[in-house]
Amino acid sequence: MSVFFIFMICCFGVFHLIGYYALIKHASKNLKFRLIGGMLLIINFILLIIYLMLLRNTTISDIVVRILSLSVLVALLVCTLGIFNVIFLIIGRFIKSFSNVLISKILLSLLPLGIIVGIYGAHKTPELTYQTIEIKNLKKDINILFLSDLHISNLISKEKIQNTINLANSTNPDIIVLGGDIIDSYEDVIKDKIPLLGELNAKYGVYFVLGNHEFIFDANKSLEIVSKFGNITPLVNSSIIIDDNINLIGISDLMGRKVGYLEPNIEEALKNTNDNLPKILISHQPNIINEFDSNVDLILSGHTHGGQVFPFTILAYLKNPFLYGLKTINNIQLYISQGSHLAVTYGRIGTQSEINLITLKAGFY
Repeated sequence: MSVFFIFMICCFGVFHLIGYYALIKHASKNLKFRLIGGMLLIINFILLIIYLMLLRNTTISDIVVRILSLSVLVALLVCTLGIFNVIFLIIGRFIKSFSNVLISKILLSLLPLGIIVGIYGAHKTPELTYQTIEIKNLKKDINILFLSDLHISNLISKEKIQNTINLANSTNPDIIVLGGDIIDSYEDVIKDKIPLLGELNAKYGVYFVLGNHEFIFDANKSLEIVSKFGNITPLVNSSIIIDDNINLIGISDLMGRKVGYLEPNIEEALKNTNDNLPKILISHQPNIINEFDSNVDLILSGHTHGGQVFPFTILAYLKNPFLYGLKTINNIQLYISQGSHLAVTYGRIGTQSEINLITLKAGFY
């Protein structure tokens, strides 16, 4: 088992402990209630471990995987509710009429509601969003369909991937950009879903950059897979000129530095660009902007999922420049998508799945 999966198990073990000691233990003084609550958390933790261990299993149906993945959602929610409960317990020390047990019970009762809301958010079809961005020195308008965080895995059904690809193609874009975290499993697990990428179609082609999840399962293998499709061009620290109008630049993911291969190389990525044309950089992780100083016009990123499950949106915000949308940082426009699908668990709370049709227009920015 890889270091990544061991790390995941340890983290979620801590989440379960927080859920018990910060929430369940305070919801009742009844020993039987506490024992049942503790046993349920132990069962959920065991299911979570089973889920992580079955990620490479090719015989388990997608439905079973999605059900097992809810153990992750439960862990996230029970930990969150536990943290909120600790805050209320602290407040309760200063308010005599404050019922700690009642508040703990109310928070615990929100757990099943959170699971339902999370499943509903995960099941929804990605929303098609529209964004117009002004770009200096652009000769003519160009439409980019930005498709980030597809997370093709046994967590996402073939039907949902097909619907997302159909939606992308229906926009008739000039370019389709696959913004990383596209392949999120082993090839033998998703062999029936990978061919759907071959259906993507755009006037000037489909372009692919690596995300951190490709590195989890072998980034070189992901590049080998997408290279088999005649319609997809990988951009790994490289660039291409589109219709004598823009430089489209793809940079490898920051995860490459942690694992020691296919590391992002800005100098290599920019060396064949035309300085007279706008530079549009595709980087899965938005933090790459910290390494640029006005030498590109626009960066398109994903990675954040908008936080995916509130209130872990707060942690995602702290680790990234912002969660989604368009902002200007270091005199560079940065656009972040919330992503088209999900990672790790079949749940979305307080965020939405989306694909992004971005229209670049000539402007003075």
